[in-house]
Amino acid sequence: MKHIEYKPFVWIHPGGKFPSRCDLDVFLLGPRALVIATERELDPAVGISVASGADILATIVVQKFALDPAGLTWIEHYPERVMGLRKVYRLGASYQRVTFRSDGTRLTAPRWEAVDREGTEALITALKAESLYRPAPSSQR
Repeated sequence: MKHIEYKPFVWIHPGGKFPSRCDLDVFLLGPRALVIATERELDPAVGISVASGADILATIVVQKFALDPAGLTWIEHYPERVMGLRKVYRLGASYQRVTFRSDGTRLTAPRWEAVDREGTEALITALKAESLYRPAPSSQR
């Protein structure tokens, strides 16, 4: 399995005139890919959130890495944050699995489902294990 990190990943929503930023972790395993898009909460230049631009961001990532949308698992990650003037409200980290429809050239109609950190880590571990035990392609002579 190959792991690619972009921290930050800069992208532009077609309807916007300013760049948006998030952190990306891309795990590649053959025709399958796991992408974790992390919201940059404390970045003043964050632009559009990963949720608001999910379909555009996912389309850009699929095109940039030549991914098969049918083999894509997309996770949005929102880090823990403290809110309020006196920092009295603490919101824990959250993860959302996002599924899309594909029309062949772009991803549309995002749908969100809450997942937990342990489930996300288990998925990454399973992908790593699968890549370790995957037979090497046979060479043709």
